[in-house]
Amino acid sequence: MDVSGKGVFLTGGARGIGRGMTEALLAKGAKVLFCDLIADLGKAAEADLQKQYGADNVVFRQCDVTDGDQLKGEKFGAVDICVNNAGIMDERVWEKMLAINTTAQIRGSQLALDHMRRDRGGRGGLIINTVSLAGVFPSYFFPVYNASKHAMIGYTTSWAKNPKMGEMGVKWRCLCPNAVNTNLLVFEENQVYDGDKFLEWIKPRMLEPEEVVEAFMKLIQEEEGDGVIYGVFKGLGGVFKKRRLVDADGESNPIVVD
Repeated sequence: MDVSGKGVFLTGGARGIGRGMTEALLAKGAKVLFCDLIADLGKAAEADLQKQYGADNVVFRQCDVTDGDQLKGEKFGAVDICVNNAGIMDERVWEKMLAINTTAQIRGSQLALDHMRRDRGGRGGLIINTVSLAGVFPSYFFPVYNASKHAMIGYTTSWAKNPKMGEMGVKWRCLCPNAVNTNLLVFEENQVYDGDKFLEWIKPRMLEPEEVVEAFMKLIQEEEGDGVIYGVFKGLGGVFKKRRLVDADGESNPIVVD
């Protein structure tokens, strides 16, 4: 999709990869409404971005994505691209983590679908859920975080398989980066299990935010690949994956492959 002139709604956009996504979209001519929980960071980002790209093209709204009424209340004209990007990693508050990483992303996707679908007067669009490679592989370091990400891959790819999605005119994609060098990986005590071991293991594989942003923009502009899992790896960039069940001989249990 050519993003020039398109309306984008993006959560978690004041910092980390979300801030990078917002700026990359604006640089390509999109109009962006971005949300974040921390008002001071969001307002500072808005001021910086409006100076460069114009006040008519970028707007910040303070928003708690777990509050459905706040999400429903946001208006920014026609939305062509919805990016559910807000997320946390903290096993100590696992119910809150599920509310942000899973329930809020599903709610945002449902609202976007209702707004976009052509069969109900919309003009189509693209829904991208920022997930993680943790949604593809199991890991004992953060089991509830893993579960929240596995759930979003199941949700996103299931909607993409709907045979009426072509009529609706909406495409679905999962952005699944490896660990990213942001504040998400600055752990407090008991935030994850064996955090030091995880950081030691992930360090040579860790991505910089700009690597994820580059892959994100490629994913948006890619015309093919509805329902894809777009993994982002150090040194490889974005790689399309599409988990599917294969029953090779008609007798054994199906297996999951890419």
